[in-house]
Amino acid sequence: MADHQAGRLERELGQATNGQVIVNGIPEGTPSNLVNGITTSTGLAQGNVSESMAHLSRQLPPEIEHITYGYLPMSTMITRLAQETFGELNDVINELSDSKTSQPNGAAAADNAHANVDKKLRLLTFAQERRAQFIKVLVLSQWSRHADSMGRVIDLKVWLDGQRRLFNDACNWMGELKRILGSERMPNPDLKTALETLSLGKAPRLPDLNYLPPAPLSPSQILKSLRSINTQLSIRLNLHENIPHFMRDFSIMDGRATFRVPTEFELDLSIADEDPSSQLYFIDFRFLFASATADVPHGRLRDDIEGRVNHLLGHGGLNECYKFLHEFVLSHKINLLRHQAYGMAQAKWSDHIKVETVHRSCVIQYWIGRPGDKSWIEIGLRRRRAKRKSWLHKEEDDPHIGLRWFRAGKEVHDFPFSVDIGLLSAEKLLKEVISAHTNFIFKETVARLKESQLYSKKILGLKGTRSATEPIDIHLSVQLTRSQWCTLVQEPVSGRFALLPPSALHSRAERELNSLSGPDKETSSRIAQLRALASLEEVEETVRLHGWDITKSIKPSQDNIRHHFGRETLRAGFFRRAWWNTQWLLAFTASLADDAWWVVELENRSFKQDQPMLGPSIRATYRVPGSGPGAAVKSLSIADLSRIERNTVGLISQFTDCHELFAHKIPHKLVKSRRGSSLHEMPTLLIKFPKQAAQGLLESENSDNPAWSNQIVRLSFMGISAKTSPANHLAIARTGCRALRPGTLRSSIGSSTTVDAKSGTFAFQLTTPVGQSTVPAIMDRLARIERLTTYAATLQSLGSRPANLSLDHIEFFYAKNEQAYGVTISFAADRPPRLSFHRRNPQLRVQNHLTTMLSKPDGLAHVIHYLQLSLPLMCALAKIEAAHGNDQVAILLRSPEWCCLRYRDPPGGFNIRLRRRREELKWFVQEIELPDHERLHPQVRDHLSEMINGQGDGWEGVTPGIAATVVGVEALLEKIDELFLHVRSSADPLATSRLNQSPRGTKRKAEDDGVITLD
Repeated sequence: MADHQAGRLERELGQATNGQVIVNGIPEGTPSNLVNGITTSTGLAQGNVSESMAHLSRQLPPEIEHITYGYLPMSTMITRLAQETFGELNDVINELSDSKTSQPNGAAAADNAHANVDKKLRLLTFAQERRAQFIKVLVLSQWSRHADSMGRVIDLKVWLDGQRRLFNDACNWMGELKRILGSERMPNPDLKTALETLSLGKAPRLPDLNYLPPAPLSPSQILKSLRSINTQLSIRLNLHENIPHFMRDFSIMDGRATFRVPTEFELDLSIADEDPSSQLYFIDFRFLFASATADVPHGRLRDDIEGRVNHLLGHGGLNECYKFLHEFVLSHKINLLRHQAYGMAQAKWSDHIKVETVHRSCVIQYWIGRPGDKSWIEIGLRRRRAKRKSWLHKEEDDPHIGLRWFRAGKEVHDFPFSVDIGLLSAEKLLKEVISAHTNFIFKETVARLKESQLYSKKILGLKGTRSATEPIDIHLSVQLTRSQWCTLVQEPVSGRFALLPPSALHSRAERELNSLSGPDKETSSRIAQLRALASLEEVEETVRLHGWDITKSIKPSQDNIRHHFGRETLRAGFFRRAWWNTQWLLAFTASLADDAWWVVELENRSFKQDQPMLGPSIRATYRVPGSGPGAAVKSLSIADLSRIERNTVGLISQFTDCHELFAHKIPHKLVKSRRGSSLHEMPTLLIKFPKQAAQGLLESENSDNPAWSNQIVRLSFMGISAKTSPANHLAIARTGCRALRPGTLRSSIGSSTTVDAKSGTFAFQLTTPVGQSTVPAIMDRLARIERLTTYAATLQSLGSRPANLSLDHIEFFYAKNEQAYGVTISFAADRPPRLSFHRRNPQLRVQNHLTTMLSKPDGLAHVIHYLQLSLPLMCALAKIEAAHGNDQVAILLRSPEWCCLRYRDPPGGFNIRLRRRREELKWFVQEIELPDHERLHPQVRDHLSEMINGQGDGWEGVTPGIAATVVGVEALLEKIDELFLHVRSSADPLATSRLNQSPRGTKRKAEDDGVITLD
């Protein structure tokens, strides 16, 4: 044996070398410039080195994988150990510092104290533990010096473990293959018997029983036999067999009895013996429902059915046969629905339904991509107790295909769909389930929307379409505003909602709807939010086109919105006019209850440097009057916006006035307007100014007891102006003008003030900026009216004739010797009354003094009295000044009761003062003490001495001067002036000629028809 193997090896070697001698794998005679089988010569041999190396590398086995997973640098481990040690050391130190230390007497006793010993043990334990850790690190550091070698050992160990695992897997696979092939093994063919049978037509080796074949039957015999069988079947089924209730629909034909169970199966049975006690035999079986093959094909399934049916017919009769076939058909139906569902899950329903098998039931979960609880249907067998009509049958269980529906995790017991057992279609069933679910969601949504005022009162519309079989036909149309509708549909496959027509607003709402976990409860709230946003967008677009500013800095939270505007408010937008006060805004709110307009009052916050800047917060809100529910739920027109602006300005003005009145503790009340036009939707403000409040608000000195105090002032809002929209108000008040004579005041005393003299009622119009209180303007106007009536009453009592009365000025005349002189008193808003005389009035020089006198209490009476007292004096001074000129005479008015008259040539001067003498006012003329070079001319002094010692018309001499009556002072001054003119004429002939040309007896005209008003 060994020689044979050796010879074979030599032959193989000879064939491999072709008869050549090979040394070290190199044929003999090869040049010796080879190293490791590779030539080292230059030229072409050197060019093949790389090719040879590549060839050798391809022949090498693959490299062992180098394991790097889970490796950590040594430095990292040492760093972490040091950090851990440092941290634990700090913990130990803190722990030792917190523990109490006993202080016994003596050092030795202190060292042996229990607390001190525990501290030392704790410190030693920590040191030992850390030492053990660092020793381990030391050992690892020594091993790390051989890391490359250890790494190769680890790689080799891993590779060997992998090879061992592959070997074990191969052994297991071979054993399993052998076990599986055992059942598939076929017996060896009997070729000899097969050859004889195929060639001779018989097999002599097989036994032959020598049976005689029966003679073939003729057609008449076959017909006779079938009729006999039919008769036997009829007798047996009607008399002897206990037929189940559901199999009593049968027919007998062609020697077989066909039992028909609707929507389930047909069963053909026959007999093999005339004995009624013999069993029936299976002939054929067919299904009676769609989506299944009618005839059961020949094969294993049919053979199993036939064998099982014959067995049950022989042992249990028709009842057991029916039970078996009934449950078999029901299970088959469930399997068909399951296979259909699996097909749907792999087609267009992919990723949207999930099919599971639980025992004998089929579970189909739909809308698996929607958030929230799951929804599914269960198709399985159910048993119910049913009473048979026949007295032969007792109560028994009747299994049938049942359906359970779980909607959002909760079972629904009453639903409008069922499994069509005659036409099995999983897709049709699922569509009916989804239709019912979609109808339920839309029904709940409509019911919740109709709980609101807008949809319950049909201010906004709702339209829907329902379907029991096609969920794609179901939709819900919701009216968002008067001009906008949206249609809500639900995609049946994925269950996602869609809003039509597409828009950016609808896209945001779709995302929110598709994120709902309970769409039946939450869809209505999202539609309400969508309606609020749509309504707010329409309003913002309209008001922007009409010049309103949209305020984005006001961003209250939803809780604040509901607190100020109502719990049902969903959205709020804020607007204002550019000329409004920044403390007031107009707000539009949208909700399912109603859309509304509000006046918003903001708080004024004081900010500090160390506090963050926050936006203004809402202080109070007031609803703008409208025309009823749903009035704001409509397309906003120019007329509507103007009406809203008018009512808003009215509310702002009234509440500003109420704040002002409340701050000054002035009684006031808002009452409903008695007028019903749209301009007077605003209530009327009734104000009663107490005496103390009037004195505190008015700063004039004549406000001690205003006539309008404790009187009711009715303030009504009258609309806004067209350009800058200031607020127009109408105030009606009553003062003391009823004491005046009829005709003293005209019906109109200004461009915006009217008066009813009979009732003493004034009506005046006020225009104020939006957000500014009208209370100061009302009180100012009332004060001006009272001043006017007071002045008119004063003029009436003093007998003066007022020519023109208005809130801006008063003009009246006073006379002397049928010569009328005019006076005008002007009233400015921010200045005291000012008196002015008409042109060439001799009393013009006392205008400033009289203006000052006019501002004092009872100033007008004093002024009129003084005018009457000083008129002759002023006329005389005017004549003197006209006769001499400004270069010869100087008149200095020191006060209304004191003036100085100075002559230059000849020199002289007099003081003229008003004094009371013997209960009578008189003008006293007295010489002014002058220096020696300015003393009176001797002739003037002599004549004055005579006058002081004498008397004349309206004057008399008193020591040391002359006293003249109010009327006689004019004649006295003319006589004195004639003395000076006579002395000057004797010294200056030119003056004499002037004197002759202008005799003193000539009466001068003091004024002309022109009027000058000095303000």
